[in-house]
Amino acid sequence: MNSRTYISLGDFYDLYLKLREKGCPFLIKRMGLTNLSRTRKSWSFDKNPPVHWWVIPEVKQRWNKIITGNPLTEYPEYVLKKYFSDRQNITLLSPACGTGTKEIRFASFEQINRIDAFDLSPIRIKAAQATAENSGFKKINYFVASMYTVDLNNNEYDIIMFDSSLHHFERLDKLIHRIKAALKPKGLLVINEFTGPNRFQWSKSQLKISNQLLKTLPVKYRKRWNSSHIKNKIHRPGILRMYLSDPSESIKSQTILPAIHKHLTVLEEKKIGGNILNLLFKDISHNFVNEIPETKKLLNRLFTEEDDFLSKTGNSDFVFGIYQK
Repeated sequence: MNSRTYISLGDFYDLYLKLREKGCPFLIKRMGLTNLSRTRKSWSFDKNPPVHWWVIPEVKQRWNKIITGNPLTEYPEYVLKKYFSDRQNITLLSPACGTGTKEIRFASFEQINRIDAFDLSPIRIKAAQATAENSGFKKINYFVASMYTVDLNNNEYDIIMFDSSLHHFERLDKLIHRIKAALKPKGLLVINEFTGPNRFQWSKSQLKISNQLLKTLPVKYRKRWNSSHIKNKIHRPGILRMYLSDPSESIKSQTILPAIHKHLTVLEEKKIGGNILNLLFKDISHNFVNEIPETKKLLNRLFTEEDDFLSKTGNSDFVFGIYQK
């Protein structure tokens, strides 16, 4: 079992950066909010800064290759071709959809008849609606709602999708039970999720190898997004800081797969990794989004290092899975 960190040096550094960016009033306001309000506030933006590993094109291609067998084929196309090749009028539900990127991708296929997608954040829903309208897709119904209170009809959806959102839910057993009821007979739950340690309480081995690799990167690749500061150390985030920032973040992430396995049949489950790369690229991912040969060489080396780590431990912090009612 991983040790737990309640306050870390990294928390103080992140607090310093936040205070420089937004000032003391921002922190004071967050302290007085309820858990739900803090979660909603954490996602009150419609543009994601390029600070996470998934913004790197080569990382996306690695995921695609693992999931679909083709680095250029994304999973919406894979799911529809493999499981719904002879089906039309497919209905899809996407809870906690954010700005709606994956919903737009699903909507591009004629097989999809209707997509219902919702999120806690009105700002992100507004952005999703604008994108759908600009793309000409009228089959997507975006709205503001919570998975805990939204009305769901039994046997209504062919697909229910969670893309980097299921790890924000706490009452997973009850939630998966609701999902199962809302799926049609033989309907599919599709997840692309963080299923690693609760509250990002990384293992000592993850931190050790990630920090060793960080030190090998040239300084120009360690420059933090929108800052002159250099990333010199990876810390396990403190639980207190995470609770004050977003109480929902990876709250029960390591229990996601057991909860799903309890209620649904596993059709496929693929390990995407992220045990090293997720930690390493946080806040510096933008430095790797280019076509420079040096960058490509660094990425290939880092990919090999993570693959070696994954092969030794057998664990994966990120999983793509398809499950049947």
